[in-house]
Amino acid sequence: MHRHNVRLRPGRETGHPPQVIRFMASARRTNDASDTSARAANSGPRGGLPMYAQLFALFRQRIENGIWPLNECIPSLDELMEEFDVGRVTVRHALGMLEAEGLVGRFRGRGTFVMARPQSNIWYRIPMNWDELTGPQPDIEVEWLESHECAQPPASVHAGAALGESYQALKRRLLRHHIPYGIGHTYIEKNVYAAFGADVLAKPIPLKILDARLPGGVGHAEQTVRASVADLDTARLLDLTSGAPVIQVTRSVLDRRGVLVYESLGVFRGDFVEIHTDLK
Repeated sequence: MHRHNVRLRPGRETGHPPQVIRFMASARRTNDASDTSARAANSGPRGGLPMYAQLFALFRQRIENGIWPLNECIPSLDELMEEFDVGRVTVRHALGMLEAEGLVGRFRGRGTFVMARPQSNIWYRIPMNWDELTGPQPDIEVEWLESHECAQPPASVHAGAALGESYQALKRRLLRHHIPYGIGHTYIEKNVYAAFGADVLAKPIPLKILDARLPGGVGHAEQTVRASVADLDTARLLDLTSGAPVIQVTRSVLDRRGVLVYESLGVFRGDFVEIHTDLK
């Protein structure tokens, strides 16, 4: 199993900048101009992902790669139906998602034109430092699945941390354009959870509020990235086949006393994730 571990903040002992101490496993999506287009789409739902979502991702990639140039008319509805051997409703749904994102515009009697290029062709870029983690986040839909109290996180990644008395466990599913791409398991020390309330977790990334409002401030934070495979529950929630590649992102936050106040495990579809690090 490949793993990438990075400190999100300077450690208490040295105050030195973060250092990568293990190599990176990247699930970066390729941008081949010769996209696998028709063969991939005609093969049926990829890992259970609906056909309209597959087409949306493919069309989006064609715009980004310049296969469908800016201000040019894309193939007609009938041409796309024939290319991918799908129905009219499926193609309309995919084009409607592109239109909602501002990438295409449909004009009666003229066709559908490319209006803009996507800012990125990936769904989730894993933050690699504290500023990225607490900075602006893309539009994400949150679907709550579970919330209950537990004695402690099932297996704390930060073994040197002192544990709180108990934790609030939360589970949620993350979506964009109504397509699930991630599952979040979060554990918050019960006193911190009681002080902040559930509203903190209504945001896709609650660490910005944690950083600003935690009494005494954050003492240490770290992140571990692993390549793994989907178990049955993950496969069901993310429309994958069991054993499909996923990326696991674990984050641990300690207060200045060394107590674990926040720990999360995010599980993301491997084809919707990118890891980027400036090397120099």
